[in-house]
Amino acid sequence: MNSLFFLLIIVIFTLVFLTGQSFIIGCYYTNWSQHRQGFGYFNPSNIDPKLCTHLYYAFANINTTKRSPDPFEIDEISSNGMYRQFNRLKVQNRQLKTLLSLGGASVNTSQFRYVFKTNRIRQDFIRNTIRYLRKYQFDGLDLDWEYPMNDNDRQIFTQTIRHYRSEFNKEAKSTNRSRLLLTAAVAAYRPKIEIGYDVKEISRYLDYINLMSYDYHGSWNNFIGFNSPLSVRSDEIDHQRFLNQQASVDTWTSHGCPPSKLVLGLGMYGRTFRLTEPFHRDIKPYSPARGPGLPGNYTGSKGFLAYYEICELTTKSQWNMSYDYEQEVPFAWKDDQWIGFDNRESIEKKCLFIAQERLAGAMIWSLDLDDFRGRFCNEGKYPLLRTIRKTLEKLKQNSTKTFARNFRNHSSARSTFSFLFFSIWSFILIKIF
Repeated sequence: MNSLFFLLIIVIFTLVFLTGQSFIIGCYYTNWSQHRQGFGYFNPSNIDPKLCTHLYYAFANINTTKRSPDPFEIDEISSNGMYRQFNRLKVQNRQLKTLLSLGGASVNTSQFRYVFKTNRIRQDFIRNTIRYLRKYQFDGLDLDWEYPMNDNDRQIFTQTIRHYRSEFNKEAKSTNRSRLLLTAAVAAYRPKIEIGYDVKEISRYLDYINLMSYDYHGSWNNFIGFNSPLSVRSDEIDHQRFLNQQASVDTWTSHGCPPSKLVLGLGMYGRTFRLTEPFHRDIKPYSPARGPGLPGNYTGSKGFLAYYEICELTTKSQWNMSYDYEQEVPFAWKDDQWIGFDNRESIEKKCLFIAQERLAGAMIWSLDLDDFRGRFCNEGKYPLLRTIRKTLEKLKQNSTKTFARNFRNHSSARSTFSFLFFSIWSFILIKIF
């Protein structure tokens, strides 16, 4: 029976591979977006659950005293709190999976080290995590440690991933429930990847790996640059050539991550800069800058604009708009302000890249930064997310149609399939009778 089962698995996976890939779309919800004013206000009722396959709740804190995840917001765990509202979205989409994202930039690395370094404390924290996830009806955990910084952190992170998966398996078996999902949000810059992750090992245990392939450049630099370029620039040198999505994907896959587990992160926002010479300026990447651009009306952070804020700016006043075809991203400038961002065209190109590389799918940061109300961009609600959904669905359909057309047109393919099909069934009948 083991041989029979093995052969059936091979047939099923072969057919799935040949007849078209299903892509996942992971969407992060940020619990602080509920504090924005006016049209920037966002809570779970603003989420369209049919646009995503996986929803991530960002973030949960690490309570080192209780050795447990803990809410950041006081309204998250009440009877009709954010957790409950978030997980109720599964009623509208039965296939939707929800995960709690642990950590984020606000959680100190020392907190991760404390709860995950020793076996005893790590086991307590993991078992408390399981109770927490089940209590609040999440389907899994997303680890967001930003970032493992040395060999010791690398070992701790690997042990943590392995231990979580083991305990998730045990809990599912003992309770006869579906296993909790396990994902991680990871670095995109090659030096950080190589020092912080045992890529091949953690890939064995994680269901998906969410690549944070954005923030390659920002106002922390003294020059302008794109937030999330797809490809390398021809004039980039040395470490600069690692600052793009293609390089990040290549690093993860070359170090042992299966493409089928790697999810490309797409930013629903732009990074902004103040140009040094507003009237005699150079607007190309790596041109000098003197700090962050002006804050948006709703997000309120210098050097950062939500996609809908970019639309609001560029439609209300006369901005210069251009598209960099070498790195497949748009940019805009006016006076001494410069913005590098993504639009529907660049998002579509990145979805094509996802299909070309046979990645697991796309992940967005974050839902509240797209034009979720459809008010500012004249492109309907969630224009960037809908572009992702539409493009990946079309690519899946096209790959299925291509397989079907090639199958009809090639007698050798039909003969091979027929031989495989009848061989398997002959084997089954022999085993049964």
